[in-house]
Amino acid sequence: MIKIEPQPEVLAALKSAFPTPPNSAARALDKYCRALEGLIFRALQRGLTPEERKLGLFPIPLHRLANVGGRIGPKKIRLHQWLRENGMELVRPATTGSNLTGQVSQVKLTELALMTNQLEVNTDAMRPELSEREIAAYLTGDEESNAALCALLYPDAESLTDEEQIRETFDFLPVDTRSLTNYIEWLSTEATLITADRKATAIHQARLVLGVATHYDGWYLQRKKPSEFGRMYYEGVSVQNVNRELRRAILGDCWEYDIRSSVITWKMGFAQAFLTSQGVVERDAVRRTFLSTLCYIEDRDDFMVTVRRSVFTDPDEPTDAEFQTKLIKQAITAISFGARATSTGWPNGSGGITNSAIVDILRNPHQRRRFLADMVVVGFIREQNCLDDYIFGLVKTRFPELLERESLQTPSGRPSKSRVLAFLYQHAETEVMDIVTQAAAKHGRQPIARVHDAIFFRKRLGLDLKLEIEDEMRDQTGNPYWRLSSKGLEGYRSLNRDQIREEREHRARIAYEEQQASGYTSSFALTGDISVEFDEFVAA
Repeated sequence: MIKIEPQPEVLAALKSAFPTPPNSAARALDKYCRALEGLIFRALQRGLTPEERKLGLFPIPLHRLANVGGRIGPKKIRLHQWLRENGMELVRPATTGSNLTGQVSQVKLTELALMTNQLEVNTDAMRPELSEREIAAYLTGDEESNAALCALLYPDAESLTDEEQIRETFDFLPVDTRSLTNYIEWLSTEATLITADRKATAIHQARLVLGVATHYDGWYLQRKKPSEFGRMYYEGVSVQNVNRELRRAILGDCWEYDIRSSVITWKMGFAQAFLTSQGVVERDAVRRTFLSTLCYIEDRDDFMVTVRRSVFTDPDEPTDAEFQTKLIKQAITAISFGARATSTGWPNGSGGITNSAIVDILRNPHQRRRFLADMVVVGFIREQNCLDDYIFGLVKTRFPELLERESLQTPSGRPSKSRVLAFLYQHAETEVMDIVTQAAAKHGRQPIARVHDAIFFRKRLGLDLKLEIEDEMRDQTGNPYWRLSSKGLEGYRSLNRDQIREEREHRARIAYEEQQASGYTSSFALTGDISVEFDEFVAA
């Protein structure tokens, strides 16, 4: 929760200008502060840039603040306008937004406004001597603040009484509150290899989820935001848009099942139809024609090693194989989503240069050229282009109405191949994940979360059930290449504060007794109570 407290002179000036009705100034200012709190809260949910966090800026729409901030006086003057014109503004714009660019204003709080972010962690409240129960009580918050947080996030929740309507509006995410509490504690006291900005964002998101889950008995409500492209997204903080470690902390012990190479596998479902359209009927035609793509799907590790050895040949280059593999995977994924296979940028309509995703991923030009010249990659690009052209041609022939959708067109109004392919893929992805969900449900296994091409279950499915689900995926879609990969996730464990404190006190007591035995004379006044003297010794 964000709390904005204006300095007393703001209310005094407002009362002087609008003395009647008696409480109108206080009510109007309170309404304005609540509107400002909501906008800043949503800005924090979306996340601040490092620059914004450093300079204390918040991206909020000032026109909305002016509209919802209320009016005052017989002439119904906007309070936002009155505060600005009378030198009493609580926020001052650093940059001004524009409807043309789609950017909102960046504002900074003035000296007349004091902000408290109740979702931040006070490191003083995480002292080593506190017990796990005390830390958990601090992080989970009190009932009043959690209720206020939920009222801000879900203002319509109380009005939704029909269960079907509730399920249509929200997805209910089970939260492992103990794991999440341990994650926040670790992040606040132990994490060192994460930037301050990322740490602040993660703590804000984690405490928000924890506050809601505490209020709703272990459940976090994710407001549905279905996409025209077929995916289910959520508004605000969700299991989809938090970092992987926070997701693991939220879900706790569970198993993650991902579609292996999902977009590439989806395209390969069209390979046989493409060859048939070309009059190619040989049994091994698919493997001969799409050798590189099948190598990636069937043995991705070997594919990566082969390409990595071709790309990173300079002995002076970083030798971290895991990092190199990550770059190669990102580049391959970009190509599969339609990135241009070019090592340089191209002029855009605004007079600048637009870089291909390959340029942004492989920033070293020598590595980029070696990547695009590798024979395995050359074959992969050729095969992907072939499938892209075929699928796009099918749309032109069978579903031309899709090309009339504005969301699938370029700014100039022409059909965008990459957008059309993304539209088709995301619908197919949702369809196949529904198949996974339904097949698992036949055995009483319900997922706890879905993140696009990944699905999470509380317990391992087992090999037989996994194979059965893969058969369902292949049979119902006609794509023989679908496969699931599995990975067990562990929730965050306690830092054992109680044990650490006991060990610390034990070591201190031994040191105290050794000093007493060697004739140590305490500098403290003798109290006649050795436990008091010892406590003072430990504190010192």
